[in-house]
Amino acid sequence: MPPKITIKKNYILVEPKAGTDLREIQQGVARLFYVKGIPEQNRVWIFREGPQNLSSDDLKRLKSLVKAYYPADASIRKTAIVVGSDQQKSLAESFIKIAGDLPQEFKVFSKLADAEHWVKE
Repeated sequence: MPPKITIKKNYILVEPKAGTDLREIQQGVARLFYVKGIPEQNRVWIFREGPQNLSSDDLKRLKSLVKAYYPADASIRKTAIVVGSDQQKSLAESFIKIAGDLPQEFKVFSKLADAEHWVKE
């Protein structure tokens, strides 16, 4: 099942469910760019119980997907990644290194309020 997507006033909130795998994250990314009615706003992904075991190859595939779907004229500048464990933090930081050439900034947070503040700046 793809992640839950909630349109907030100043950003899009994306919440993968427990046991989410790479395929489901890919579906969520695709929905963000192609479903009508989802505005081009900065995003906050919350991995409270999300994927725990993604390989380096999975992270590279995810980066390629974001790059392929990202419209040339998009106004999305920031994506915050909120994590709940050290393992999730490590995975998120690895993705940020791999995704360094994407046309948006990624940052890892442990608190939703900090992530919300950052994407609104």
